[in-house]
Amino acid sequence: MNMKLTRRSVIACISVISFAVLVPIAMRAANTPGVLEACVNPGNGDLRLVDSSTPCHNNESRVSWSITGPEGPPGPTGPAGPTGPAGPAGPPGPSSSGPPFVWVCTPVRISNSGGGGAAELYVFNGGASSADVSVNFLDKNGNNLAGHAIPGTPSPGAYPGEANGVNVALAADHTRDLYWTPSAVTPGDGVTDVSYTIRIVSSQPIVAGMRFDFHPFEMPQVCHELSR
Repeated sequence: MNMKLTRRSVIACISVISFAVLVPIAMRAANTPGVLEACVNPGNGDLRLVDSSTPCHNNESRVSWSITGPEGPPGPTGPAGPTGPAGPAGPPGPSSSGPPFVWVCTPVRISNSGGGGAAELYVFNGGASSADVSVNFLDKNGNNLAGHAIPGTPSPGAYPGEANGVNVALAADHTRDLYWTPSAVTPGDGVTDVSYTIRIVSSQPIVAGMRFDFHPFEMPQVCHELSR
């Protein structure tokens, strides 16, 4: 029994000594980040881990390998997710998104005013080059009144402006100024030669406004750019 205990004691001692020797060797062998190095004896197949500064014996060959290893191929692409809900529609943009630029001034008549008051229309070309501008006085049904006699006795003259599609050149940073006398009387049908709206069509960005003389006041009128 004493021999068995002695043998077991010897084996335990050898195991402790081997562990104490191999662990420091493994720790030293890992002193090169990401790389393990070893000396291999091709005769008996023994392998011992070493650090980068330890030479191998004459009967050994040096080997090394990466701890991490090469990157594997990419995995398959996952399926596409479901389509999200549509967002709310944005507000309509102005005609400044591109030509033609369209402005509208209304109203352009003064009912039961007694007559005699003048009116002016101002068209400013804010573009970088000359603009082709068409000013159209329209009745309630959209008929162009250019050159038509303004109702009244005696007639206060004819409506200014151009026929549809006829343009007048307006240089950059210039202002076009048109005068007329709005009708103070309304024909029996309420339509014939009575202006209700001024439409301004331009190839360049413009700004438009007008004013009425309504004694003893001057009344500015705002013109609006149409949205498309």
